Amino acid sequence: MRKRLLSLVTALVLACSLVPSVALAGEGGGTPVPITIEIGENGAPAGTSGTGWTYENDMLTLEAGYVFTLAGHAFGVSEESSISNEGVIADGTLSARVYNYGIIEGGTFHESVYNERSEAGAGTIAGGTFTDYVNNARTGTISGGTFNDGGNNNSVDSSGTITGGTFNVGVNNGGTIEGTGTFNASVQNQRGGGIILSGTFGGEISYNHNIIRGGTFSGALSNDGTIEGGTFSGAVTTTEGGIIEGGTFTRSSSVASNDDGTIAGGTFEGSVTNGDPDWNGAVIIGGTFKSTVTNYDVIEDGVFSSVVINEESGTIGGSTFVRSSIVKNKGAIVGGTFDGTVQNEQTGSIADSQSTSPILNGKVTNYGAIGGGFFALPIICEGGTVSASTFPVHTALTGLSIAETANAELVASFEKDSEETNCFMLKAAEGYQLPDAIAVSLGSADAPELAAGTDYTYDAATGAVAIKKGAASGPLLLTASGVPVVAPAPEPAPPTPDSRPPTSDAKLLAATGDSAIPTVVAGIALLAAGALAASAAARRNRRTHRR
Repeated sequence: MRKRLLSLVTALVLACSLVPSVALAGEGGGTPVPITIEIGENGAPAGTSGTGWTYENDMLTLEAGYVFTLAGHAFGVSEESSISNEGVIADGTLSARVYNYGIIEGGTFHESVYNERSEAGAGTIAGGTFTDYVNNARTGTISGGTFNDGGNNNSVDSSGTITGGTFNVGVNNGGTIEGTGTFNASVQNQRGGGIILSGTFGGEISYNHNIIRGGTFSGALSNDGTIEGGTFSGAVTTTEGGIIEGGTFTRSSSVASNDDGTIAGGTFEGSVTNGDPDWNGAVIIGGTFKSTVTNYDVIEDGVFSSVVINEESGTIGGSTFVRSSIVKNKGAIVGGTFDGTVQNEQTGSIADSQSTSPILNGKVTNYGAIGGGFFALPIICEGGTVSASTFPVHTALTGLSIAETANAELVASFEKDSEETNCFMLKAAEGYQLPDAIAVSLGSADAPELAAGTDYTYDAATGAVAIKKGAASGPLLLTASGVPVVAPAPEPAPPTPDSRPPTSDAKLLAATGDSAIPTVVAGIALLAAGALAASAAARRNRRTHRR
């Protein structure tokens, strides 16, 4: 009896525990309850209502808390047929307009879908196949699904978020594209809201009106917004004030910037065209360029390592051109540092501007006009003219130095036919004096020397060197050797007398405590002492004999 009572209580407790979950499921909480709705041949449900759904006036309403599968036939009686979904659509064929406030996980949709928000929540498309127009509202999310062209020029308009899905139709993005979506048709990034952070874009970007920060793009792209990042392998055109600030443009890409377009950054491995013969306003102010650049407008900054063609309307006012670069100048060069080759064509000019001066450290071949700039090497003139320029002054000095000048480097100005001079001052090092003459040549010790007195003057008394600007038509070499100063030989010092006394004198001095005496006097004293000693010995002998 007790066992049967215990079993009854256990069953009752289990039944009570299940009741709340069913109620919550019906109210949108807990685990959604799966529901199947049978659709008849006429496109309508078999009844007017069921658990979690109702059908009235061609409208099928799906409640929150349930997962729905539409089985049998496609739903849709007429063009007025529609579905309002706050639950989950898992499967079915729908030939009716869908207003989605819940989740779409699967199914095939042949009419428009509006992914919106209600009191139940915001709509999410996580799967399914769509062959008509889809509107993803500001609060909506598309995280999956396949969007195909059903033949009605359908597209996806999104002001919400797209994080996934495969889009074989055009997308108009006024929200955010991020995640792993694949876009095989055109994408238009709308002004004032569209942001692309990531994704794979195989179709063209018909217009970027706002911001691209990431993604992989293999189709054409038209940009009048801002590109801050991403990888691009198709044709990119920046117009109407568009800006490229970053990104990687592969070898298969081509970039055109015109009609006030700006390139401010990025890495460009493919060709770049800046400006247009018929438009003004395009400018390059930054970026790294590894392939051919054709410039019709303005280059102010950037790093260039390949061929740069500066057309007749083009101006180069800055930038760094590395040793591997080749610049073919048909327009104007007024600034920049050129470590590579420069070919100044017949229509080309190289000159200083009011604020900049070009620095040309590599080979320069001139067919046009040069009126300024610094040239580290001699200019190779092939019919061109040079009216003004600046060249380095090299030195080969021994025992000498050049006094500090106003320039950080030692340079000389060239001005054609000018009688003005470049002035320098030689200084002698310690132990040297200024030479009587120096030599000045063009370029190297083997190059022709300038004529002393005509092309330059030298003052041996002061060390002043003045080289005519009209004669300084290339790098200069100033050669001079200081004259060693020979100090006069010192006069021999008089011999120093030897004040040390002889040994006998030293003994005498030690006995008397007196100073040294002449050697003769000392000898006499010794003789006298000997005589006295002999006399004393004789007296002792006589006394002995008497005894």
